Amino acid sequence: MDGSMKGILTDTVLVGIDEAGLGPILGPLIVSAAGFTVPAAGSQADMWQLLGESISPEKKHLAGRLLVCDSKKAYTPSTGIAFLEKTVLSCLQYLGKTPASVTELIDLLCPACKNRLAEYPWHKDLSRHDIKFNYDDIAISAGALGRNLDKNGMALITLASFCFDVAFYNDMIQKVNNKSTVLFMAVCSLVDEIIKGTQHRSFHFIIDRQGGRTRYTRQLRTMFPEMELKVLKEEDSISSYQLYTSYKNVKIDFAVKADAIFLPVCLASMVSKYLREQLMNCINSYFVAKCRQLKPTAGYWTDGKRFINDLKEIAPEIQFDPNQLIRCR
Repeated sequence: MDGSMKGILTDTVLVGIDEAGLGPILGPLIVSAAGFTVPAAGSQADMWQLLGESISPEKKHLAGRLLVCDSKKAYTPSTGIAFLEKTVLSCLQYLGKTPASVTELIDLLCPACKNRLAEYPWHKDLSRHDIKFNYDDIAISAGALGRNLDKNGMALITLASFCFDVAFYNDMIQKVNNKSTVLFMAVCSLVDEIIKGTQHRSFHFIIDRQGGRTRYTRQLRTMFPEMELKVLKEEDSISSYQLYTSYKNVKIDFAVKADAIFLPVCLASMVSKYLREQLMNCINSYFVAKCRQLKPTAGYWTDGKRFINDLKEIAPEIQFDPNQLIRCR
């Protein structure tokens, strides 16, 4: 048996899933997954410690290492997307992919949403929105990450996103009438995509707790009817389940503050935030180019309302479809 087949049979695919943009009134909701293969014997090991030569959870004393932490810490209005960008692009470079524009980023992370985005005036020309970065810097970081992963018998195998553009989000809300249900559907879509996208047999998904819910049995049975389901525990801090067939064994943990504790979840959080910020930049660029008096928005509730009001008061001549810009909830 060659090493690759042995790894498929024995390694665990450890995946973190997290979102960015659940609360805003403007712009997309992004859910992303970051998946690693880890040796079965090390599946419970501290990834921060194992990858400490190339990754750090703190901005201080990075010394060339990549910052991987909750996106709320990685991104601030003052520092912008710099930390997000270096980490996400370095990880994509490790996977052999280097997006030079937002449309290439979409192709790599969420190709299924590309045709929907093309329906928006502000997203029609995503290829014109360049992603500028220092290639040598990204290559060095990606190389250091690769050596660190190899040293521990690990590999980053996937970064993937599910993008709810506003019109698609509004349509889904109208159908199910529940924001948490819409989010859960995206999470399960990524789980299903990863399980079916590799020959590996063992999977462990870690997901930030969904809306304070502690029980997910009914929802998981609905989303994965072809798999057997076992409840492992349902506690205040974590709810754990096992899904399995004769070929696949899947553990799913819904954990409180997963985006602050588990490295794959933090990386997924950063991917989600980076993609959302790139798309928000496209929205702001479109409207500000039409009226220089408009102040850009991050899309969150108070400032999003301000932006909508500014469009009415300062630039009433700009025509747009509210269903493409403003979320129904």
